[in-house]
Amino acid sequence: MVDVPGVPPPFRCYYSNAVRVAGGDMLYISGQVAWDEDGNVVCVGDGPGQARKAFDNLGKVLAAHGATYDDVVKVTVYVTDFSWFDELSALREQLFPHNGPASTIVQVSQLVQPELMIEVEAVAVVR
Repeated sequence: MVDVPGVPPPFRCYYSNAVRVAGGDMLYISGQVAWDEDGNVVCVGDGPGQARKAFDNLGKVLAAHGATYDDVVKVTVYVTDFSWFDELSALREQLFPHNGPASTIVQVSQLVQPELMIEVEAVAVVR
């Protein structure tokens, strides 16, 4: 496990924020949410704000492994509400402006804490 400055440690001891496969090319990143570095939920009630924080945390995990958003090949997004889908799409267009990754987005009834509105997991190929 790599400690990532600005990203809270895993919520429970049975997972890591990211796992890099032996050989070093594939990076699997666990779901990132709108937690600050102390594990507090930020932007409560603000889906777009939580999305920015979750993707910011994702970017920090990528950077800690020498990768960027350009290295992401698959992203899965879980949201509790689609009412702010346009804002989420605009953010994703900024982060992945060309040749975006394979993607899945799913609405779920709740995430690990009821205040959370989005969770983002990803797979990257680190060159």
